Amino acid sequence: MARTKFDRQVDETAESVAFVIGRFLAGRPLRGERKTDATFWRKGTRVLPKVVEGHVSRSSYRAGWQRLTFRISGLAATGVGGYWTLWENQDATFAAVRDVWENPDPAIATVQTGGIGLVSAAAVGGAVYGLATRKRREFMREWVTPLHEALAVPLGMSELTDPRRYLHIPRNFSDDDAEIRIDVPTHMRFNEDLVADLIVKKLALENVSFTWRRAGRDTHVIVKKRQAPPKMLRLSDPGVREVLAKMPESAPLIGFGAGKKKVSVDLDHDSPHVLISAGTGGGKSTILRTICCQFIHNGAHAYVLDFRRISHTWARGVPGVTYCRDITEIHDALSLSFNDRRRTRLELDRSFRSSADV
Repeated sequence: MARTKFDRQVDETAESVAFVIGRFLAGRPLRGERKTDATFWRKGTRVLPKVVEGHVSRSSYRAGWQRLTFRISGLAATGVGGYWTLWENQDATFAAVRDVWENPDPAIATVQTGGIGLVSAAAVGGAVYGLATRKRREFMREWVTPLHEALAVPLGMSELTDPRRYLHIPRNFSDDDAEIRIDVPTHMRFNEDLVADLIVKKLALENVSFTWRRAGRDTHVIVKKRQAPPKMLRLSDPGVREVLAKMPESAPLIGFGAGKKKVSVDLDHDSPHVLISAGTGGGKSTILRTICCQFIHNGAHAYVLDFRRISHTWARGVPGVTYCRDITEIHDALSLSFNDRRRTRLELDRSFRSSADV
């Protein structure tokens, strides 16, 4: 028996309803059009390349289980409200509807008054929301959106992608401890160096490091500022005196590196020589003065040769320091020191011999 047009329409309708129920339970879009890379368990970060036009709603980026939870919660709330209104309290509902039908003027007046109040509340709420989100909108317009426009093509992403879904940029991204995360596509068809260069230029970053994660599903890049050593270190800075007190006598503190790492040279374990090479104004004299002062503090005697007579004027008159202005003076000072040590050894030898004779 040939099927009629009505039978075919019924079958198509039943099939469509079955597909809608399946999409509903699977947390998929009810229209069946998948616009983002979201799955049932994972949120979406980008629009699929095949989507070339049309608006992409925020719900399209949600994971399937989130959409399913929202749908079931909405159905449950609607069912409970309808049951309470139409079944448990049906007499009061019918009475209210009958009163409105028989005497609509009070209801209309109430609706008008309430409407004015709702409009006023909406206007005030909109103004408050606009003021509260003004900085965020400016941040999106000045930084996030331009970076998205620059990265969309190199990353092979659709320009319809919501930049907030894959660009996680804090407002204080220029701070030393700030961290920028950018979710990148799982495919390998983009140039890391080009993407890194665009990020640096668009956000005006300096001295940053890039950590790429390309394995697995969670592909992203972390951008952080490299920890630079302090430009200047003073004895009055917090914690410096405590660090100096804990340094070994043979390993003077020269300075702090990146991450407050101590820079030092142990002259007992390594070669007992230090060579400092730098250009004019590079800090050679300051480093030497730092090393010398720590040795003097621990009881050593320092010989300072300042043939220019302007580099180490601090050493003049300092106890424990012999200041020499030329080679002759340092020669005389070293010779005198050598003779003093030789005289001391001879006197000790005599003392031992006298003790042996007795």
